[in-house]
Amino acid sequence: MLSRIHSKLGTAGFIIAVVALIAALGGTAFAVAGLNAKEKKEVKKIAKKFAGAQGLKGEVGPPGPAGPTGPEGPAGKAGADGVDGEPGPPGPPGPAGPTETSLPAGKTEVGLWSFTNHSEGKYWTTISWPLRLENVGSYGFTWIGPGESATTECPGSAEDPKALPGNICVYGQELQNTEKSFPEIGETLNFGVGLNLEFNTASGSTFSWGRGSWAVTAPTS
Repeated sequence: MLSRIHSKLGTAGFIIAVVALIAALGGTAFAVAGLNAKEKKEVKKIAKKFAGAQGLKGEVGPPGPAGPTGPEGPAGKAGADGVDGEPGPPGPPGPAGPTETSLPAGKTEVGLWSFTNHSEGKYWTTISWPLRLENVGSYGFTWIGPGESATTECPGSAEDPKALPGNICVYGQELQNTEKSFPEIGETLNFGVGLNLEFNTASGSTFSWGRGSWAVTAPTS
C-alpha cells in the first residue's frame, strides 16, 4: 500500500505525507506546506485513516489570575420622567384649604360642656363656638335636660348631639345637686362666639357638678 502512495505522490510528496501522518498520530497539528491542493487532500485522507482514537478530555485547569480593571464606562443616559423608577413630574397644586371664620350655611359644629362648683349659689359655665355664628339673635335655642325627650329642632341626644339649621341645642347628660336657671331666649344668645349657661346649686349643698354636649347648625338661607 505504501508503494502505491509513493508512486501516486512521488518521493517528495510521499515523505511529506508520512511526516503529516506521524504528526497526526502524535496529536500535533502543523501546516502542510509545499503541496498542491490535490496532494494536501490526499495527505489529510491518509492521516485521518491511520490516526488513532481521540484521547480522553483533560481536566480543567485552575483559573488564571484576575485581569486588570478596565476603564470606567461612560455615564448612562438619564431615563424619562416616571420611567424605570425615576420620579415623575410634580403634580398640580391642590385647592386652597378652608379659611372660614364663621360657620357656613347649613353646616353643623358640636362640642362638650361641663362644670364643677364647690359653693352654694349660682354657677356659670361657658360654651365657645369654634366658628363664629352670624346673626346669632335669629337662632332658636333649646335645652334638653337629662332624661328629657328630643324635639323637632333638636333630634339628637347628649351622646349624639344634633341641631336643625338655625338652631342651638344644648343637651344635659348629668346634673348633680343643681338645676339650670338660664333663660330660653335673651341674653344667653347675645354672643356670636359662644354662650353662657347658668346653674343654681341645690339649697344647703356646697358641691354640684354637671356635664353635657351641644350642637349648632347655621341657617341655610
